[in-house]
Amino acid sequence: MDVGAYILSEYIPAKPLVGNLEVCFTAGEQTPTEACAQLKCGDVLKFPFARLDSQPRSVEIKESKVLVAADKATETKSVVELTLESTFDYQPGDTIGIMPTNNTEQVETLLYRLELLDQADATCHLKIVLNCAKKNAKLPAHIPATTTPREILTHCLSLNFVPQKQLLSALAGFTNDDKERGFLSCLSSKQATEHYQSLILEKGLLFIDILELCVNCRPSLAFLAEHLPRLLPRPYSIASSPLEDGNRNLRVIYSLLSHRPGVTTSMLEAAGQQSSPEHPKKVVIYPRISNLFRYTEQDLGSNQILIAVGTGLAPFLGFLAHKEELLKQQSQKESGHSWLYIGAKTPVAILKREKLMAWQQCSLLERLRMCYSRGESPIYVQQMLEEDCEDLVKFLMKPETVLYVCADGAKISQSIASGLGRCLQKALHLSEDEASQLLKELKTQGKYREDVWL
Repeated sequence: MDVGAYILSEYIPAKPLVGNLEVCFTAGEQTPTEACAQLKCGDVLKFPFARLDSQPRSVEIKESKVLVAADKATETKSVVELTLESTFDYQPGDTIGIMPTNNTEQVETLLYRLELLDQADATCHLKIVLNCAKKNAKLPAHIPATTTPREILTHCLSLNFVPQKQLLSALAGFTNDDKERGFLSCLSSKQATEHYQSLILEKGLLFIDILELCVNCRPSLAFLAEHLPRLLPRPYSIASSPLEDGNRNLRVIYSLLSHRPGVTTSMLEAAGQQSSPEHPKKVVIYPRISNLFRYTEQDLGSNQILIAVGTGLAPFLGFLAHKEELLKQQSQKESGHSWLYIGAKTPVAILKREKLMAWQQCSLLERLRMCYSRGESPIYVQQMLEEDCEDLVKFLMKPETVLYVCADGAKISQSIASGLGRCLQKALHLSEDEASQLLKELKTQGKYREDVWL
């Protein structure tokens, strides 16, 4: 890509971010990289939605198993199930945070760019510069007091994020190439809003991509430490029951994009492939605060309507496995009915299809409906709901029935909600506004629970 093609004849650069920190090295000292450097930051650093009774811990990867193979023809993503060592109590529906690490190759390339390869593992610390112009300048809470350049770039800073205009304007000051300086300055300006929209927001160029385009741009480590966002944990639903193997393990399921996979999924994929019983790899996880989206022993007598698309099935695999184990322990106890609606691109993309069929045959699942969005006659979950309209609404309105939806919050969960609204309109003879109001009431009452992701 020719960056010079994106330089306008006239533009006013955005006000650049300024540096208020410096990096100080301790002569002669070398510090090994930690499993997760953010754990060294102490109590001042909070992990999003972390349970108060448990700290992030490094756990072993027990097994990595491909559930669905990637298929370009149907745009089906690879789906993998990881079995992890469990160090805390959980219930189906709970979630964990997984701490990612940046790609080793990206980190090495950046260390080379910053001319820090010789000092990559040298002990250093950040401090505020003398005569700092910023009154409230602070040291980043997510970078340890004593660290190394490799630790900072591997564990603390996000390298794959959408760069803001002030950052681009500042980066222009770190290159001695006129064309790169013009490109970065122009891209930060109001006059080049269309270019920013096209390159950054539509084509999806991230910070690390900008550095690849501008090969002479060498920002300082101190500047990056101050202005790059924190590398944050990624939430994953637990896809197992604690009763399956004495709460020793838990399972999570992730999908892997073929083009530009995410930071966390790339890390999990590499660790899973390299892990073995003799030499298990580890990841850092922590339990997140529980909410109403869960299935416990108290729910055994209630009814569930479970609605999922793709990997949204993950928590419901835990729900149904837990119900199965509870019934083994309490065979005399009356259990509620469970219905499952699941959508996928193709039949082979249905996670653990054979297990679902077995649960249906033994009546653990009273109703199992599956649909596929690829093929000659694509069908979506909301269409299945409307096909079962009368039965579905009658079952939903029972006092002991709870409906759960797990899907993409950007579009799919909204489409499912619209489908449910049409079901209520038809079955209960309501107007669109009345159906919408009833859905809100069901959510308020805890009868309609969602686990959505963006």
